[in-house]
Amino acid sequence: MGIFDMFKKKEEDPHFDPTNIKVTDLEKGYLLDYDMETWTVKKMGEYDWGDHFFSREFLIESRGKIRYLTIEEDEGLEICIFKKIKFRKLGEDVATYFKNHDKFPNQILFEGITYHFDEQSPGFYRDVDSEDWTELISFDYENDDEDQFLTIEQWGEDEFEASIGKKVKPFEISNILPVS
Repeated sequence: MGIFDMFKKKEEDPHFDPTNIKVTDLEKGYLLDYDMETWTVKKMGEYDWGDHFFSREFLIESRGKIRYLTIEEDEGLEICIFKKIKFRKLGEDVATYFKNHDKFPNQILFEGITYHFDEQSPGFYRDVDSEDWTELISFDYENDDEDQFLTIEQWGEDEFEASIGKKVKPFEISNILPVS
């Protein structure tokens, strides 16, 4: 060992096989190809749904467009791409129904697709760069084919976010490159 070798920082082994990077290996700063565009992972979050069940969410950006890639590994790998929509776009009836019944309707029609209520999940969310968890309730809907989704998240008493998304297959996320 030469004199300069003593001062070299030992490189950590990657947490993945560098010859076979998978969507489950994603982290903040990575690049990926989806839908014929290259996307950058800008932010990484984690949901804790209780009973040792976690899911991950990645804010990805390409040419000014923002999407959310979610990964769940409960009963097999489920990958979805979501885009945020204004809660008010779901219609006044949805907000009014919630106000009157303390729950959302069993069906929501949005942009010609009927979404059926699937489940309500209380949980916690945190940005992986933070130790702070924030409580939320997720109301999940899906279409008849169970390949398109609508999610409403309630943060606090009266703050709501909505998003629509679709299932994607692992091969649709390709050319994943880690941060150098």
